[in-house]
Order: sequence, then C-alpha cells, then structure tokens
Amino acid sequence: MPLRPAAGKTIHKSQGDTLKEVVVSLDSKCKGKIPHIHYVALSRVTTLSGLQILNLNRKNIAVSDCVKDEVERLKSEAVLSLCFKPLYSLPSENFKVVFNNSRSMHLHHEDIRADPSIMDADVIGIAESRLIPSDCNENYLFPGFQTPIRVDQNQKHPNTRPPHGLVVFLKNGCLLQRQLPYSTPTLEFLLVEIIVPNKGLFQVVFVYRASECSLKDLKTAFLYDLAPTLDLQHSNLIIMGDFNFDLLSGHDNFLNFMLDTFMCSQILTKPTRLYTTLLDHIFLNIDKIFHYETDILDAYWSDHQIIYVTVQLH
Repeated sequence: MPLRPAAGKTIHKSQGDTLKEVVVSLDSKCKGKIPHIHYVALSRVTTLSGLQILNLNRKNIAVSDCVKDEVERLKSEAVLSLCFKPLYSLPSENFKVVFNNSRSMHLHHEDIRADPSIMDADVIGIAESRLIPSDCNENYLFPGFQTPIRVDQNQKHPNTRPPHGLVVFLKNGCLLQRQLPYSTPTLEFLLVEIIVPNKGLFQVVFVYRASECSLKDLKTAFLYDLAPTLDLQHSNLIIMGDFNFDLLSGHDNFLNFMLDTFMCSQILTKPTRLYTTLLDHIFLNIDKIFHYETDILDAYWSDHQIIYVTVQLH
C-alpha cells in the first residue's frame, strides 16, 4: 500500500465529518462497551467502497438504555396521527371509490399505480388520461384490477396526444352489469353499473367537463343522455369527477340541478386543487346511504388532488 499524507483523530472527534475515504479502527482500550460508537464511526464516509474497517469487534456494539427507553415511549405514548385518512385505513367492508384528474395517465400511470390509497379502492376513475385508441391496455394494467374501461379521444395531430379521456378500473370480483360512455370535445362521462360481492349494487358515473362546456350544454347532456339510463329509485348512485365549477364561489344553479335531476347532494367541502378551488365534486343520493366518509389526498403528479368516498350501506 503506497504511503500518502493522512490525518487521524478519535471517533468522538470525527462526529459531524463527511469524508470520501477513511480507515476506521474500532480497537479500544476502554473496558466495557461504548454505546453507538460503531454508528458514529461507520457513518462518516459517503460510499461503502471508501470505508476500510479494522477490528470491528461485533461484541462491543451497544445501544444505551436511555435510547431504548425513549424508543419504547415514542411507540406507546407519542404516536402521531395523520392529518388525513388514507383510504386503506378505512374498513375493507365499505364500498370505496376514488377519482383523480391525472393530467395524463399516459405519463403518470406508474405514479398512480404506486399510490396505496388508490390501489385500495373498489373503483378507480381517471380523467385527462390522454390515451389514444392505439395504446395497449397491457401497458396500463393495475394489479388486482380488471382490464380498464376507456373513453379515448381521437388523435388529431400525430405528435400530440388529445387533452382529455376517461379510464375506469374495477377491482377483481366486481361484476360489471352495464356501461355507458359519452364523449364530446368538451364533456365526457362514463357510467358503470356494478355488483360488488358483499357490498351491493352501485351506479357510478365519472365526469369530466372542460371549462368551455356551458352549464346549459351540461344540463342537456345529463337530461337526455345520462338521466334516462339511471335507476334513481332502487340503486345507490355516485356521480363524481372534475366539473370545473368552483363551489367555493357559488354555482347554486348547478347544485340545484343535480339535486332536482338525480336526487344527489355534493359532499366535498375542501379545495380539491392546488389553487384553492373546489373543482372536483362527489354527488350521492344520501337518503339511501347509511354512512359515508370522504377526504382529499395529495397527488404529486397533478395539480388536482385525489378525491374519494367510502360508503357503508344499511
């Protein structure tokens, strides 16, 4: 080994150092064990290849009793509670639905797939998927879910994906009774009627309304293309999606229309977008539902948050 200039110091003195290369000697003349000395010694170097160890002496590795006591105290007395409710923390016997405007599922499908709350749902709705008919389903499968139901837009320009599109995922075991897709350049919705074993029959409608779509056009589409297909008397109904109406600034006309047409009330109260607007909505026919919970979850890949509802029936 060639000689070169070097410097030496005690392990205690090295605390706070960051080194590229170091030779650590753990040979000690002290009687007894020195708690945490091995951690201090071995954590000074930035790479494992830059670390040389002399006299590791595993029998002297020790943790102080006060640290052990504090860890136990933290586990028993200082457990932190989350400021939100992850979907996976709610009872599995409830019916769970999530929605997110993904700002391109084509780009963010791996991020969506990695979110544990989304993967805990029975039904997943994604808006602004930006998928095209030539995209293979195999590239967008979620573990534990059936082949996605898609409402794709046609690609007008070869190098540019369309701005919108809806995708719905049903968990394995859900029985699809029927589906109804609807798509225009400014308004999309997808109805799925499903039977979920041990949970019941549900009609779930996912909606995306572009800001260019007027309230009049939305009402017309809902009255003539959606409402006649729904069973408003005997089936549990959930309508959710990105409606692009900021409910923090009014829009009573829209809310009254949804109540009169579908007997549904909107249940979200928090902003659903980074710009403190409530553009994503969840409508329920509450009179038929015993108990529900809803919340907003962060989605780092989009300026729209994840919204969810979990329903416990009578």
